[in-house]
Amino acid sequence: MPKLLFDGTAMQSDQRATFHGGGEYAKFILRAAISCGYVFDVALNPNLFLDPETMAVIDNSGKKIVNVRTKAELYSVLDSGIYDIFYSALPYKYYDYSSKARFIGVIHGLRSLEIVWDKYKHKYYASSLKRIVGWCIARSSIIKNELRRRQWKKLAQLINVHNSMFITVSNHTKYAILNFFPEIQARRIHVFYSPFDTMQKDNDNKEGTTCAVTPFFLLVSGNRFEKNTYRAIKAFDKLLDNNLLSGFEVVVTGAENLPFADEIKHKDRFKLLPYVTTERLRELYSNAFCFVYPSLNEGFGYPPILAMSVNTPVIASSATSIPEVCGNAALYFSPENMDDLCNRILHIVDDEEKRTELIALGKERVRFLQKKQSSDISKYIGLIFDTH
Repeated sequence: MPKLLFDGTAMQSDQRATFHGGGEYAKFILRAAISCGYVFDVALNPNLFLDPETMAVIDNSGKKIVNVRTKAELYSVLDSGIYDIFYSALPYKYYDYSSKARFIGVIHGLRSLEIVWDKYKHKYYASSLKRIVGWCIARSSIIKNELRRRQWKKLAQLINVHNSMFITVSNHTKYAILNFFPEIQARRIHVFYSPFDTMQKDNDNKEGTTCAVTPFFLLVSGNRFEKNTYRAIKAFDKLLDNNLLSGFEVVVTGAENLPFADEIKHKDRFKLLPYVTTERLRELYSNAFCFVYPSLNEGFGYPPILAMSVNTPVIASSATSIPEVCGNAALYFSPENMDDLCNRILHIVDDEEKRTELIALGKERVRFLQKKQSSDISKYIGLIFDTH
């Protein structure tokens, strides 16, 4: 069997966050590979944080840890000829990879090409100067094209790494790669949906029409422009202006010190929360009247599935991978059209039968994805470790 080096640095803290989606993905694959009994080594940077739980999993499995403080040190290890395969769940920094070891990387999405900028991105900046610059970039096709060209060049280097194979988390991402990089052969790209854990607890028994005392709509990751919170808040404000959401509130997580908070007209009807604990987030998902996901771009998109897992109906953007993941279990809208979102919000408020239907379809969709995940994981792990 080929000898594999697992990129454990993908699980470690980066400059932006201690925990991040790509890292959690890598941890899931690590645990699955150990569970399947595969033998491999793990590359870790001793200068970066790794949560104690994952470190304990590695230690208890007896896996050898290879310390690499820099990319150059990693490349030196791979060039030694010890390993036949190098697997990374976050491969973007390895665009200059040249080792003889087979390179297997996970492409989670092509957001940097698909959504270079957005007309409202400047709203998310606290700095006045950055706001002005962002406003100018949004209105300059020359600058946006140059930004896209730079991103394309770096991704092209990665995609065309010799002796490589890639895994994507959705069909959308696979065909985006083939669209932007037609030179790559489709057989080098394999699709396996992102693994996920639901928000459901054994004692959860939320019925279709049950909601909190003050019913609320839930949005998450409010401070990230690609999540499109600005347009969503504007849509809710418009409905509140017209007295069409009597008795409802809007809760937004990841929105503490939101730069555009002063633009909200009905501040008493909005709760702007910081990033919250997993337990608190589960409570919000469970108690929400409806979950709204206006994202401009996703490689997969966990949040709508998490909402569905606790019987909360979903209104979602029709962009990129979201319809592929959510299937027929969401009400869709065009993410750049605020009126389209207003229509869906009014629909979910007025039509109790539709809301109940979406809850049932959401349960079914979660079961489908869980079943697919269970059947695919052994194929995924086998593809990585049994590749010659």
